[in-house]
Amino acid sequence: MTMTANMTSTEILKKAQERAKSAGKRHAGDLTPEEAHALLREHPDTLLIDVRSHPELDFVGFIEGSKHIPWQNYPGMTANPDFDRQITETAKPDHLLLLLCRTGGRSLAAAEHLADLGYQHCYNILGGFEGKHDPQGQRGKVEGWKASGLPWKHK
Repeated sequence: MTMTANMTSTEILKKAQERAKSAGKRHAGDLTPEEAHALLREHPDTLLIDVRSHPELDFVGFIEGSKHIPWQNYPGMTANPDFDRQITETAKPDHLLLLLCRTGGRSLAAAEHLADLGYQHCYNILGGFEGKHDPQGQRGKVEGWKASGLPWKHK
């Protein structure tokens, strides 16, 4: 049984808030994948926002039930000009939002941006979907959603 299994949602969110605050971040908090999964199980109204590009979902995998709103568009990884509109069509500023990308960088940028727009409960998922490379150059084995053994699938 993981430490997360023994924590309440309030404790999980407080810990995530402390992580972000101690790092000087503006968004609500930083969650481990296990903490994010626990919140999604306990609070079905929580929104998991996957900010990766379309090809990443198609070729790497996705989490069922997530809402896909790319932070950047492929090819070129240019800013998604419709991001703000797509978010406002999906979530209200008081919704609990968990943001996910490949390694945690784009989701952090999106969470910070949403905090600036008045979204009060935006949490970044540390390590993202695949995390950093292992010594052999492969993702999904060191950190992130996949490495944590949490549910996901291919299209």
